[in-house]
Amino acid sequence: MSKIHSLSNGVRVVIDHMPSLETAALGVWAHAGSVDERDNEHGVAHLLEHMAFKGTQRRSARALAEEIESVGGYLNAATSHQRTGYYARILKDDLALGVDILADILQHPLFDDAELAKEREVVVQEIGEAADTPDDVIFELLMEACWKGFALARPILGTPQTVRALTSNSLRGFMERCYGPNGLIVAAAGNVDEKTLLPLIEEHFGNVGKRETAPSRSVPAFKGGTLHDSRDIEQTHLALGFPGVSSTDDDFFATRIYADVLGGGMSSRLFQSIREERGLAYSVYAFADSFEQCGLIGAYAGADESQIVEVARIIRKQMEAMASSVTQIEIDRTRAMLRSSLMMGLESPAVRIESAAGQLFTFGRLTQADEIIHRLEAVTVDDVMRCARRALGGSHAVALVGPGDVAVVEKVLNDN
Repeated sequence: MSKIHSLSNGVRVVIDHMPSLETAALGVWAHAGSVDERDNEHGVAHLLEHMAFKGTQRRSARALAEEIESVGGYLNAATSHQRTGYYARILKDDLALGVDILADILQHPLFDDAELAKEREVVVQEIGEAADTPDDVIFELLMEACWKGFALARPILGTPQTVRALTSNSLRGFMERCYGPNGLIVAAAGNVDEKTLLPLIEEHFGNVGKRETAPSRSVPAFKGGTLHDSRDIEQTHLALGFPGVSSTDDDFFATRIYADVLGGGMSSRLFQSIREERGLAYSVYAFADSFEQCGLIGAYAGADESQIVEVARIIRKQMEAMASSVTQIEIDRTRAMLRSSLMMGLESPAVRIESAAGQLFTFGRLTQADEIIHRLEAVTVDDVMRCARRALGGSHAVALVGPGDVAVVEKVLNDN
């Protein structure tokens, strides 16, 4: 059972005791991501995550790596649009070391100019690697088409130009503005002892200073439109985006079920109609992405240029069909898959702490598994069809990577 605590300065702490384990997962999340960057900071949230491991006042970058690996531990971090996480996987007897290292990298980073110069180029190489990967490019294009004019439309990594313009002052300024105690969550799950761990976290994180004002976030409006990267590659990659719902919307769970019935597994409509019945694509699926203030429903397929228009037509036809006809069998099957995924995730301490951080940021409380299952069970056929109609009721976005005519794809979608 997870327990929430607040440190003296307002940092929230989640401790989730799993006594049967010999390991623990420990993480610190900041309610700060790429959407909080100013125009001259594009890419700073992600670069900051990199630089956290490049040396502190007490440890060099090499010392950080050697110290955690000397006890068989693992350090990593991840930046998303709306938050950044730093986490460690360790054995239960090494929790004190994990807390100390995470506190050190977040409170005493050096941001050494020589290390920063090297790491900027590492990130530029990461950007280049993503640019060479159509599976990555297609979703960056889709986000840009969906949310053009808002920070959510920008790639998290930044661009080579914006990253190379960032300085140590850029990092410090973003951290001072966005990493205050009211926006930090420390979470631990596994074989952790609350009486021992909580004072340790208070000692290391209780002195994080206050930030003056929390960053304000605009509410993105779904724009829609078409974007095409017409590179010469073997396959054409197609991604479609439609209006979805935020994480706090009453239709959040109905939207998840809708997206999974549409294209969430081997029994889904898109997989069966596009891959199994016609053999048009190897990879095809639908998804629902929900953010704190907005969301989108999307579909992806990779196919031969000659088939991509037909693939787009089938996706649209299946979405239209779901707006008027969804079966209880489809909903029950999808609900079972979501319930199974939830319960399997709860067996992982790493999944538990990440879920806890996300729930606290979004709802201000933890959501128990039985509550989630209850909300899934409450979704009806009418709820799912309402979500389908909402997706088709506004504008849409089309992203294409590879050979093909995006105007023809757009015409097919508009003609249906």
